[in-house]
Amino acid sequence: MFTGLSAFPLTPLRDDQLDEKVYADLITRLVTAGAHAPAAIGIRSAAT
Repeated sequence: MFTGLSAFPLTPLRDDQLDEKVYADLITRLVTAGAHAPAAIGIRSAAT
């Protein structure tokens, strides 16, 4: 059985690119709050 908190923050984009500073701040806040397993989930869809 798994224990702990997994967190999947939204990926911050600026001009269709990863905003690394904002993402690092999100991860820091999650770890500080006690998240054990923050994870990136990225889905990119093709423009229609």
